[in-house]
Amino acid sequence: MYLKCSFIIALFFFTIATGCRKPVEPLPVIPDIVDSSSYLQLTFNGMSQNLGTMYAILSIIKQNGDSVFTNRKVAITQSNQQYISEKIKLGKNSYKLSKLVVVKSSDTAKFATPQIQSAKSELVNVSLPLPVNITATGVHAVQISVLPVSISEDPSSFGYTTADFGFEAYFTLLAHLQMKVGDVGYDSLPGLLKLEAVKSNGDRWLREVELRKGITRVQIPQEYDNYTFSITKWNTSIQKQFSRIELNNNMIVSLAGTRSAKRLVEESVFIDNSVSLTADSRTEYFYNQSGNLQSIRYYQRSLQVQGLPLTFVYNFHYTQINAWDTVFRYNASQQLTGYTSIVRNNNGIHSMFNKSYDQHTGAAVTYGMVNANKEILVDYLFSNNNSMQYKLKFQHGNKVEDRAQTSTGGVESGTYSYDDAVNPYHQMGYDDLYFTNASKNNLLSMSKGYAGGFPTVIPYRYEYVYDEDGYPKESYVSYKGYSSQQHLYRIKKVFRYQ
Repeated sequence: MYLKCSFIIALFFFTIATGCRKPVEPLPVIPDIVDSSSYLQLTFNGMSQNLGTMYAILSIIKQNGDSVFTNRKVAITQSNQQYISEKIKLGKNSYKLSKLVVVKSSDTAKFATPQIQSAKSELVNVSLPLPVNITATGVHAVQISVLPVSISEDPSSFGYTTADFGFEAYFTLLAHLQMKVGDVGYDSLPGLLKLEAVKSNGDRWLREVELRKGITRVQIPQEYDNYTFSITKWNTSIQKQFSRIELNNNMIVSLAGTRSAKRLVEESVFIDNSVSLTADSRTEYFYNQSGNLQSIRYYQRSLQVQGLPLTFVYNFHYTQINAWDTVFRYNASQQLTGYTSIVRNNNGIHSMFNKSYDQHTGAAVTYGMVNANKEILVDYLFSNNNSMQYKLKFQHGNKVEDRAQTSTGGVESGTYSYDDAVNPYHQMGYDDLYFTNASKNNLLSMSKGYAGGFPTVIPYRYEYVYDEDGYPKESYVSYKGYSSQQHLYRIKKVFRYQ
């Protein structure tokens, strides 16, 4: 926030501004997207226009016949008078598309690609299995022809079974995924749900469904005896089993898992200015025997000293078991430069007082609920007797909107969006004066408005590389000039956990 500009970002920009006396030619180049994944995306030929919401149920195997996934259900959208599938993440390898049936939400076949040597195979240019070679990052587009399927169609004419075409009765379940990481709950998560239904005679029905945020409608065949729901999220496996009598139409199936939180122990920061990648700072985090944050040691690049010398140290003091009340700040010479104290009540933070050298700031905090969403109102009083009111609105544990207004007429407001992963700063329990770490997920985008003043540099792109536990391994934030809109530099952070 411009009115409460982050010290770290300001220091980064100061370092760049003072460390580069000569103009850089050519101008910095916008860096490539960080995502190095490869994807398959299908374009469907043979489908009429305006069919509404459609899905593809497909299976992919490796060249040696090993299954990659079986009967995965992926969404199809219409774009520029073509039907295309959502992107399917696949590693670089050689595959075969071995099954493709297009359905509506009912899971009953509307179109299909015939299998080779089936009666319908001569009606398409290419039948299945179809070789698919993923050799590069990005999206690998494949065109596939489908034929319409009528309810009276014999599935064997396409090379499929009755179960493949969904020519059976279904009922609907509402699936919901949630995880608790440490003390923080993450609800309405996306994930890949694997379904298995088994009859007493051994017949099996399989489906893979991408769960969306919130509730996902899942179609299940009625005439089976036992059902298994399996999902793996953040290295945590969740499984639920039901008999047919235990399931009812429109029943909610909640898949919930728990896992311990990881602790962020080191953060290394680099500045990419299109010419070089320069180490700019390193932060070490230390914890006490209770697992709470005990101290932070910050090392910052200096123009006078090589490497990353120690710049300051934060020490946390606790009178409650899991919530600090005072953090003391020291410079590299172990001289006290300031502190922040917090008074807490049952709602959370009641008040804060921050002193830095000869400057001090007081803050009074009140909490409210509007439309079942939390709101926080903070009144600040500064050393110069100016004041500021800051209002934050939260949804699903994240700050989605804020507005700050100073007594001198300055105004800044913003809206924000987030990923679905774990924010390591939130997990640390490090409350600060401006609620910087209050959101449980990682920031993906922001839209800001200013009055009475504006920043010189703003972030415009947020990217992350995640580990299998749902934490960012690396983050990349790209910055541009507020007035020029010209890319300036990108900040890379590398995280290490215990």
